[in-house]
Amino acid sequence: MATTVKQSFSEFLSNLEISDRQVEKVSNCHNNVVKTIESVLTLNSGGKSRLIGSYDRKTLTRYLSEGDVDVMVVLHYGNNKDLVDGFGSPARTLDKFKKILSDEYPKTVMRRDRNCVTMQLSEFSLDVVPAVKYDSGNYRIPDSVDNKWIDTNPAKFADLITSINKNTNSMVVPVIKMLKRWNKNNGDVLSGYHIECLVYKHYKGYTQGYTYDSTLKVFFEKLPSYLREYCYDPITGVQIDTYLDNNASYTLRDSVISKAESAKTSSSSAYDSSENGYIQSSIEEWKSLFGEFFPNYG
Repeated sequence: MATTVKQSFSEFLSNLEISDRQVEKVSNCHNNVVKTIESVLTLNSGGKSRLIGSYDRKTLTRYLSEGDVDVMVVLHYGNNKDLVDGFGSPARTLDKFKKILSDEYPKTVMRRDRNCVTMQLSEFSLDVVPAVKYDSGNYRIPDSVDNKWIDTNPAKFADLITSINKNTNSMVVPVIKMLKRWNKNNGDVLSGYHIECLVYKHYKGYTQGYTYDSTLKVFFEKLPSYLREYCYDPITGVQIDTYLDNNASYTLRDSVISKAESAKTSSSSAYDSSENGYIQSSIEEWKSLFGEFFPNYG
C-alpha cells in the first residue's frame, strides 16, 4: 500500500521484478538445453548460445508464465552445412532441434514454431532458436513459414535499449516493464517486442529521466498516434506490427488504438489528480490502468 504517487510507482516496479529463484531456474534450463543440443550437434566455438529477447534486455516481468524466455543456440556452420543449407533447411533444422530435445525431455510438451522450438516448462515457456553466426557479427535464424533464413542481431537491439536507459537515468527499462503490465491488463493486445520498439522510438532522443507518472502520461498521449503508424524493427527495418492488420472490418489495430485512447485519458486524469493534491484518487486511477501489481492507496 502507498500514500504518495512516487511511493506507489516504486512499489509497483518492485512487484514486477523477477525473483532470484526464477533467475536461477532460467539459467539452469538454458545451460541444460544447450548441453543437450551440443551432445548431438557441433556449436559455434566463439559463442555457443545466448539468452535473447526480453530476458537479455532485462524487461521480463514477474510472472514468467506470461512470457517466453528465448535462448539462441548457435550452430557451427561448417560442421552443419548439410543441415542448414538447401531447400527446406529452416524446417529441417527446427525438426532436428525438436527431435534432440524430445529425446532428452520426453515428458515435456513442445512444438515447432516459425522460428523456434517452444518447450512448455513448469513455470515458463522456453523458445529455443537455432542460429548461424556470420563474420559480420550478425546471425541468421530459420523462418519455416517463408522457407528462408532471416538476418537478426538481438545484441544490437539490447545495446540500443541499454543506451537509452542510461541516457534517461535508468528510467526506460522500468517504463517498459510497466507498459507490459498495462498491456497484460488489457488482454495482451500488443507483442512485447512491439512495445519495446515503440519505447525506443519515443525515447531515443531523450537525454534525461523524469518521474514515472509524468513519463507515462506523455507516452500514453503519443501512443494512439504511434499505433496508427506502421512500426519497424530499428535493426533490420522489417515491419513488426503486421499482426494488427487482420483484414477484419474492425481490426486488431483499431482495437488497440481504442485501448490506447482510454489509457491516454486515464493517465492524464491520474496525473492531474496528483498535481491538484488528490493523491488517493490518483493512485486509484493508476491502479485501474495497471492492474494487480500496482499498490492500493493507504
